[in-house]
Parts: sequence; structure tokens; C-alpha cells
Amino acid sequence: MFDPYSRHAARMRKQRRHALASRLCQVFSRAAKQATTTASPFKVGDYVAGDDPFNGCQEGVVTVIKGSSIGLRTVVPKGGDVVYYDYRQLRRPW
Repeated sequence: MFDPYSRHAARMRKQRRHALASRLCQVFSRAAKQATTTASPFKVGDYVAGDDPFNGCQEGVVTVIKGSSIGLRTVVPKGGDVVYYDYRQLRRPW
């Protein structure tokens, strides 16, 4: 007969809890990683144009990609500032 209060049963419950906790940790860490990395249609080095009511319309080369923000190295005469746009506000100029 199986005794649910035996040492063996207690050890098995503890192992199951540990396995469940480690699996949940894996699932949540994978979800957090996918949430921070978005699939941007642009790559570093692409020439794009960004239009934003705050930053204005500027063209430049993609230099930084952080989540949904993309940093453009502008080609305006004032000299190579990096302006950040959301990737949905960018387009190819042609």
C-alpha cells in the first residue's frame, strides 16, 4: 500500500515542485527575451527616412537597434547626430 506521507512521497513532491519552478523560469525568461527583441524590417547600415512630429523628417543610416527604437545617424549639415525613431515611423526613401 502507498503511504502519501512517507519520505519517498515527500521527496517526489519536492522534485516535482523543483522541476515545475525551473520550467516556469525558462518559460518566463524566454518570453521576456522575445518581448525585448522585436523583428525590425531594417538592419544596421540601411539608408532610411524617418518622419516624426517631434524629430521632424530626416534621412540617415541605421546605426543602433534597441527593441523597437532605431537610431539613425543623420546626414543633415549639422553633422551626424543620432536620432531615435520607432521602427514603424521609418521607411525606405525610394
